[in-house]
Amino acid sequence: MLMLAGLRSKALQNLSMQLRKCCNHPYLFVEHYNMYQREEIVRASGKFELLDRLLPKLQRAGHRVLLFSQMTKLLDVLEVYLQMYNFKYMRLDGSTKTEERGRLLADFNKKDSEYFMFLLSTRAGGLGLNLQTADTVIIFDSDWNPQMDQQAEDRAHRIGQKNEVRVFVLVSVGSIEEEILDRAKQKMGIDAKVIQAGLFNTTSTGEFECSSSFLHVHIVL
Repeated sequence: MLMLAGLRSKALQNLSMQLRKCCNHPYLFVEHYNMYQREEIVRASGKFELLDRLLPKLQRAGHRVLLFSQMTKLLDVLEVYLQMYNFKYMRLDGSTKTEERGRLLADFNKKDSEYFMFLLSTRAGGLGLNLQTADTVIIFDSDWNPQMDQQAEDRAHRIGQKNEVRVFVLVSVGSIEEEILDRAKQKMGIDAKVIQAGLFNTTSTGEFECSSSFLHVHIVL
């Protein structure tokens, strides 16, 4: 019985992942496919169509973007898109060597850097990444754990950030992503109640809230 329960759990997890892939891009299901087709790579995914409208406007306005995804294979597809449309970008995920991470951060954060976007896997890098020269965060697909998304947002909201940080969360309507978002809101509500029950110092909390400058936008596709 225990073995059967384990198999069912694994099957459900796999189904959940496949549904999330459907929300992101159909190219995640294919191997050895020619992705270098400008119209197809955009029109095949609602999220890519939105990016295709959003990114040129952000670039013209002088914004710099951090884009987070749970899936490194999706980052591969995004790289193809960015190369075809001549967006200067960098990438960091779990396979990036430790000594190389410092160089990537320095190149992105240096004054007058040519890089417009930084692609990152949501759980890569830990808490130490400082990318305060970016002022726009795009969460391409949300994590089941809302703290992971918050830590991703905090990569831009570091000491030295002078601009308002805009956070765009992409959500496919009528999909598993809406369930993930609902679960995240419930977990955040529990966290807030725990903090209140702990009677944390309200003065320090108020100071933190005043220093924050986040603008959250949930985009339902």
